[in-house]
Amino acid sequence: MSVTSCLAERWIEESNTIIKKWKENEKLRGQLQDIKHCYAQCLKLHQKIQGVPAVRQQVELEFAVSYNTLLFSLTNSKPNEVNDRLTCCLIRALEAVGFPVHCSDQVTLWQTVLKTFNGKEHQTCIHKLLLIQWAIWLSQCQFEGILQLLQMINPKITPSGDLLAEIRNLTFSVKDDTSLLVAMAAEDLKGLLHICTFISKGLEKMKTGNYPEALQDFQEAGTLSSPRALLAHVHTLMGLCYAKLGRPQSALQCYRLALEVDFSCQRALYQSALVYKQLGNSHAEIEALRLLHSATLLHPERNSLSEPVPLISPDMLLGSEQMAFISQIPSPVHILHILGHTCVLNDRNSEGAECYLDLLASLQSHSTLHVKHGLPFPRIPMIYLEAAFAMLKAKRFWDGLAICEEVIAKTADLIPERLFLEPPMVTHQLTAPIELSARSLEPDPTKETLDRVLWSGSAYFLQGWAYLQLKDTKAALTNFTRAINQLVKVCFKQKSKPFLFSFFSDQMVMLETLKGQALTGRGLCFVERGQLMGALRDFQLSLQTSPGCSNTEMWLVEILWRLDRKEEAAAMWRQIKKCTDSSTSVDLPLYLQAWQEVAKYHGHSNLHKKMEAFIHSCGTTA
Repeated sequence: MSVTSCLAERWIEESNTIIKKWKENEKLRGQLQDIKHCYAQCLKLHQKIQGVPAVRQQVELEFAVSYNTLLFSLTNSKPNEVNDRLTCCLIRALEAVGFPVHCSDQVTLWQTVLKTFNGKEHQTCIHKLLLIQWAIWLSQCQFEGILQLLQMINPKITPSGDLLAEIRNLTFSVKDDTSLLVAMAAEDLKGLLHICTFISKGLEKMKTGNYPEALQDFQEAGTLSSPRALLAHVHTLMGLCYAKLGRPQSALQCYRLALEVDFSCQRALYQSALVYKQLGNSHAEIEALRLLHSATLLHPERNSLSEPVPLISPDMLLGSEQMAFISQIPSPVHILHILGHTCVLNDRNSEGAECYLDLLASLQSHSTLHVKHGLPFPRIPMIYLEAAFAMLKAKRFWDGLAICEEVIAKTADLIPERLFLEPPMVTHQLTAPIELSARSLEPDPTKETLDRVLWSGSAYFLQGWAYLQLKDTKAALTNFTRAINQLVKVCFKQKSKPFLFSFFSDQMVMLETLKGQALTGRGLCFVERGQLMGALRDFQLSLQTSPGCSNTEMWLVEILWRLDRKEEAAAMWRQIKKCTDSSTSVDLPLYLQAWQEVAKYHGHSNLHKKMEAFIHSCGTTA
């Protein structure tokens, strides 16, 4: 027996020992450290084999060891590093048969290898390494390279130029040699590459808005054999396409299938909640959000050390960017905020209040959680104001007062006596609308100060509301006045209001609306205390500041009537009847949205009768 044959037998035995050990560990636990250990052993063996000159008799053995080593390296190395190792393997194989290599271009190199080793004895080994190349290029979304590679294998088939069509028609030998064990059967790797390529192409089409074709790709991927978690993701992606195509019920059906396949598929739960919101089914939306929040809290336990890690995972093949898109869900604090917000908007006030209390506790203990995934999340003072609002809606007034006090304590010392607003100097001709140009500027400290004014004013306003509900009109009056005093610190300088609004539009609309609501609140306090002239003044100021509020208009008519200014009351009543609601539709924060219910004038029918009778007695018609 030659020395070469003896070495070959020893290397085969050593390779099989490593793979047997991996198979045992894979069945028991299959952890990342096991993959790393086997990778180190395979790499060491690979280096031994490459330490002797390449010969034709050892090509098949070297291909098999290279396949195992590259399988483990896919998880432990960067794609470019794996690609370099594969290139070296192909070049060394060509050198073993005396074929000169003039370039290292991957496509050209593969053409040469496939032509050189075209016999059946080496075909299976070559095709295994080809699968490794497919995996590398798939992880980098190099679809053109994969297409060229697969077209080389089936030269008899007319090239279609369509990668997915080539995969459907793909026929090549990946049968494993029983004498040389492999870490992952080539047939299994081929199947995983097949489904992941369909998913990756579908995601590419989704990004360009081609949802019908993306749906077809996902539907075909759903018919292929795959791990449960990956199949659940496929159903979820189908649901996303249906949702984009305006078929919410079909989307929900796909999300249900995803959860049936893998109940831990959190993206399906999250997307279900979004569809229920779109359909106006608040009960189902809230239940989906509750399940999602519980699932995200349990998620770290699912990734514990006892959970097996696959040798080749879909995450690796699809790439981090695509897997981030597939798996993206809000963090637990995001979900808790959405849940609390939704409960309050749907008058499930006790549940909403508890969600916000849990949210505040989470933010205090995990201050960085709210930025996870880079999803939009309100500023912390706004979260506190929403929580205070939720407490007031749930009639937990003292809790709401305490939360507002936290906001006031953090902002009061940062607000100047006067805040002068003027737009930034623009020294060049604008090529875009002012609103867009303003957003592209660097953050303005003035805007930050204006935010603090709004937060502080809102906190005082909510405290005024709480005391008004508690029938403590003196404390309510004090806090509404404090809110007004904070808001009037903002002064306009040089330019007119409309010009300033283009730079501070959202903040200024909120400022004017909040000021109007605070004046109405103080007017209600004066009504309760029988100070009608004070109420008249504040209702008038409120309408000047924020015109078109129907509730404030009704209160003003009532006060004019009580002050025996009946002609003015009747004139205003006629004006209200002629005009539709002239208030501007404003996207107000949650904590300012329900104030109209508190300030609502409930004597509308009686006032209507009084006005009709008075107008009739004067001989005129309404």
